[in-house]
Amino acid sequence: MANDKDQKKVNFNVDVNKVPVLYADGYLIGSNENVVTLNFSQAMPGAEQQNIVSRIALTRAQAKEFLKNLTDHIEKFEV
Repeated sequence: MANDKDQKKVNFNVDVNKVPVLYADGYLIGSNENVVTLNFSQAMPGAEQQNIVSRIALTRAQAKEFLKNLTDHIEKFEV
């Protein structure tokens, strides 16, 4: 990945009325030599079944950066 000074600043906008927050009870991770796919699921009440509610595909480089950033973020907020 590029150095911080080489990266452009990006602003993110979220319309909370159009982009829901989904709770995930579970996840599945799939991958091949080029892509990592994250599948998030919600449990069905009273059933031994979960429905996939969101899928995210990342390049391997993006997945590695995501993992690093997620780990850093969790460590900052652990008690």
